[in-house]
Amino acid sequence: MTTTFVPSPAQVARAVTVLSHPGLIRLVTEIDDNGPVPRRMLGRTFSDVPRHQVRAALEIARAHQLLRVGHRGEPCYLLTARGADLADVYDTLARWARAQQVPAPASDFVTRIQHTLALLRHDLVAGAATETAGPHQRPQSVEAHSLPDVQGAGGGHRLSSAVSAWISANPSVLTGPADRSAAAAAQGGSTC
Repeated sequence: MTTTFVPSPAQVARAVTVLSHPGLIRLVTEIDDNGPVPRRMLGRTFSDVPRHQVRAALEIARAHQLLRVGHRGEPCYLLTARGADLADVYDTLARWARAQQVPAPASDFVTRIQHTLALLRHDLVAGAATETAGPHQRPQSVEAHSLPDVQGAGGGHRLSSAVSAWISANPSVLTGPADRSAAAAAQGGSTC
């Protein structure tokens, strides 16, 4: 008999906080869109991102195996398969947010992803609470948190499913203490 690990609501909330880190969003999507970033070009590539956010993003990416150091004549940062999958999730979130004009019609990429993850946080944590509760402990009513949906029924569910699937496939984001810089950056919004 195989047991499936079901994350706790606190673990899911932590994972969403990690995924909301503005430096991580920029790092993953920059490498996904433009290819490997040479170490010596890191400062130029992310000149609009505070250094502490870039350092924190590198630490998070390494800790969760989203990034590896490769060599193309010189050391450079490359995405792993996990990192490429996360980039796809970020793209899905950003496309939905752009179509919905969330949080505003002229929002930047990082802000769109952070805002969408913030909207999904409740649904993801409530889903984890329902999964971890026993049959007699399940909440009688979970407050509905509706996402605006221009793509018809299921758009919000598709977003939650994409994030949940990535988190389930990458349980390293569920464990350990939340990175203070990730939590602070996610709470403070994007500075990118």
